[in-house]
Amino acid sequence: MSKLRLQRAGVVLSVWCVFSLAASHASAEPGVLTLNLQTRDATGTVKLTPEKVQLDKVGVVVVDMWNYHWCKTSTMRVAAMVPRMNHCLEALREMGAQVFLCPSDVADNYVGWPMKEAVDAVPRHAVPKIKELTCPAAPDGGGCTCSGPRCAGNWGWDAMHPDLVIGPGDLMPNDQQALYSICKEKGITHLVYMGVHTQVCLLGKSIGLLNMSNAGLKCILCRDLTDAHGHYLPEQGVTPDDFTAKVVRHFEQYLSPTVNMVNELRRAGKWDDQWVVDPVRFAPWGTPGRPHIFEDQVTVTLTAPWQPPATIRYTLDGSQPTSESTKYEGPITISETKHFRAAAFQDGKRVCLESEAMCTRLPAPPPAPDVHMSDVRPLRAVGPGHSPASTQHRFSGDAEPPQKDRNNRGEPLQLRGKQYTKGMGVHAPCQLLYEVQPEWDRFVALVGVDEWSLRANNGSNVAMHPSVVFKVFIDGRLATESPVMRIAVPPWPLDIKIPAGSKIISLVATDGGNGNRHDLANWVRAGFTLKSDK
Repeated sequence: MSKLRLQRAGVVLSVWCVFSLAASHASAEPGVLTLNLQTRDATGTVKLTPEKVQLDKVGVVVVDMWNYHWCKTSTMRVAAMVPRMNHCLEALREMGAQVFLCPSDVADNYVGWPMKEAVDAVPRHAVPKIKELTCPAAPDGGGCTCSGPRCAGNWGWDAMHPDLVIGPGDLMPNDQQALYSICKEKGITHLVYMGVHTQVCLLGKSIGLLNMSNAGLKCILCRDLTDAHGHYLPEQGVTPDDFTAKVVRHFEQYLSPTVNMVNELRRAGKWDDQWVVDPVRFAPWGTPGRPHIFEDQVTVTLTAPWQPPATIRYTLDGSQPTSESTKYEGPITISETKHFRAAAFQDGKRVCLESEAMCTRLPAPPPAPDVHMSDVRPLRAVGPGHSPASTQHRFSGDAEPPQKDRNNRGEPLQLRGKQYTKGMGVHAPCQLLYEVQPEWDRFVALVGVDEWSLRANNGSNVAMHPSVVFKVFIDGRLATESPVMRIAVPPWPLDIKIPAGSKIISLVATDGGNGNRHDLANWVRAGFTLKSDK
């Protein structure tokens, strides 16, 4: 049976991989790996303990490698682990380990998959309480790894990351009893954990390290395939990688041993050092499809934590980085929109996957309009649907005509948690066409994606989808456009001078490149300033 690949759409989010075994060399005893377990004593001193483990007694638990997270940087850090994780999981499967894919919240979206259905057929065993694992609380950064402004929380993930390979023999348990029962049936005694977020989901979920340790299984954290519930404090020199390493040290001292999976596989002769699997990481990590929007300035950090000798090279204009591009020397503070691209090189050879980041500066707030667009009758107001003729339009069943002073669902207009009394609520793609009046001087507005999708279960399964680009055309020429706007980000200001003699202004909301699911677009504090008599 060929390998299955997850084909679900989405950006990115989180599944925890748990499996880290290694033999001391390629000619090791068949079916056995020697794990080099790293722990710390009360003083923080590292201790290494080799332990031979039979592969058929090892399970790899991959936790919450979702296709999306409310934090854009956390989403991209999950994606950054996928290439390394795929190679590790493939080697571990071939060596005889059982892989468990555990996307917790969205596991039921896999009903009908053999990997999910097989779990329901496993006889259930009572879960024992062998021990009570307790320790001081692990450090927690609060769930946003962007520094500021913080990403607003939602539950938009709906699948595992689309590039994560799902093996035909993998299983998808979603509760402690199911995972324990499979281990009991298969004689599995060791669980190696990968995924996110280390001190929250990987530790505390039903299938997490805490519950399974208390049930008597030996649990091991894979330190090169995990990411913490993030923290980024550039002014204090704290990167998300530093914070994850701090959380890993906490695990080693109080909770479980760790291994570096790639090192283990390398010693077992199962890792090819010619593989390039790790991208350069950014913080904050916006993308062209989900930019990091900042007000005055932002400090951007680039890291390559698993290639410490490598030199990071980057560009700021979206061009491809080479071994001759600008050398990264330390955190970069910018005050203008920049499109980063970066890679890492060693001895002139690229040793990191190329990656990109988009940081977009927010323009100054516009003045309030003298004439609100919701008080002006448009020449044309169309949205998603069918237009058999230019004078006719049939709206699709999930969209309403543009709404005056309400969102497209007839509720209060809301952007970034704030409600607005004046504006227009549309469903992209939408055009509002107005005849320019001689007294109009400027068009002004704040624009963004309405937060209606968050009102049902905090956007469960859908908040990842809304994305809109706002455009203004004057007499058929593009005057300005916003970046891709996502849910609960700061509204984008528009302030455009209307040239003398202009006839038509077209206000357009288009989908952000991923279809128009829940693309409720708001024009708030929107309208026209009047020419001065002076």
